[in-house]
Amino acid sequence: MKTLSIGRLNYDINIVMDTYPVEGTINATKEIVSCSGGSASVVAYALGKWNMESFISGVVGYDEMGNTMKKNMEENRVKTTYLETNYDIKTPISYILWNKQNSKSTTINTELDTLNIKKYEYDQAMDCIIVDGYEYNASTYAFGKFSNAISILNAKIPRKELLDYFKVVKYVVCTGEIAEEMTGTKMDFANPITMATVYKKIIDKYPHINLLITIPEKGTIYSVNNEIKVLASMNTEVVDKNGAQDVFVSMIAYGLTNGYDIETTIRLATIAESMAKKTIGSTLSIPILSDIISYYESKFGKLENQDKKSTIPENTPKIENTNNTEQKTTSPTIEQEVKPEPVPEEMTINPFAGTLPQTEPLATTEDSNSNQDVTTSR
Repeated sequence: MKTLSIGRLNYDINIVMDTYPVEGTINATKEIVSCSGGSASVVAYALGKWNMESFISGVVGYDEMGNTMKKNMEENRVKTTYLETNYDIKTPISYILWNKQNSKSTTINTELDTLNIKKYEYDQAMDCIIVDGYEYNASTYAFGKFSNAISILNAKIPRKELLDYFKVVKYVVCTGEIAEEMTGTKMDFANPITMATVYKKIIDKYPHINLLITIPEKGTIYSVNNEIKVLASMNTEVVDKNGAQDVFVSMIAYGLTNGYDIETTIRLATIAESMAKKTIGSTLSIPILSDIISYYESKFGKLENQDKKSTIPENTPKIENTNNTEQKTTSPTIEQEVKPEPVPEEMTINPFAGTLPQTEPLATTEDSNSNQDVTTSR
């Protein structure tokens, strides 16, 4: 299966500090973690690591960072056929300052508005296309050329251009922040009707899309057979959240391309996202496929696609970075059951129990937008 990740690329420099520096002081650190960054990079890395034929389309500068990124991609099974080098610019850098005291980070990005893909006559048929909302011309060209491919928008940062993508993609994974901004309605996990209202407002406007709304530390709102549901997040120790949603989206792409149903795919993505939060570095924290599958199968039994045939190789190889410019890492295996964070009982779908509880849906997508008409569980 061939996948194409389209979007902005940057190089991450993670500076780890014992505490946040005071303005005007001189500080030192022995911990700096550098790696390729950007949503498109994380998705391409993940899918390559998970044995997909993964292509990336984006732009890097003609400099040390750009050359390093290209080399690291190729060493991690990412095909750089459609990677462009712009000789007139420098590769964008994200400086990420980590405060070990409270596990929070501050990011400073170097932005270049002119960093756009110029060559996007993709000559290989793709099974899945994942975009981050930055390269509209290249993205829509790919959607049109490969109209039968699965198309996914990874909507993380509010931008007015995102709405144009909603019109042309088949799947949208967006943050709660974007969903609230689009609808002008706040979501409250203690009040399920607010989540159903937000979800339905977006679906009513874009009825052709399959919508997933991710709410950090809470869960994912989605729908199956016109029923709106919530899958709870995992409670886990968080070291680095950067890139976690990108790993989630990567597993959505992996699951759909391999023929898994949407609920199985979201469970896999939830597990992968949780594992990705345990290591600093967005492309360094991508979990090993066999670890994700092993954890899933320990809770649900053999992982099979909708044709009842397993698509997981018996011996999935573990891939580590071989380039000295990036930290070598392997992703940890979660060995014990991690309970999802509690949410109101009537909307909880526990992805880590042996058997899913028989709960009522949060609402149906056919209900009216008015709050009094939304049906919730009793």
